[in-house]
Amino acid sequence: MNTMALIRQNVVVGIAPMGLHMRPAMEFAKLVQAARCTVSVFHGEKKADGRSPTDLLMLFAPPGTELTLELDGDDADALLQPLIAILTAEAEGDEPRAGS
Repeated sequence: MNTMALIRQNVVVGIAPMGLHMRPAMEFAKLVQAARCTVSVFHGEKKADGRSPTDLLMLFAPPGTELTLELDGDDADALLQPLIAILTAEAEGDEPRAGS
């Protein structure tokens, strides 16, 4: 059995001009729902289930907000960078850069 350590990563929201809103929240949740790990997102004391777009929206994360991602499970390593890319896009619709 492969046991993975808990991964915690701080991320500064990009997604100009609106921050974490419905479209990126849905994209984020869709990736998490297809994964074999749990993802929690923290904004200060607020905690959101990464599988729930509504929970993510309730974090109220405009551009420049620091969030903490917490991933635990089999897919955690593979899922981390795609989730970061969603949150740190410079503008909505930006594609993650190759090699980043």
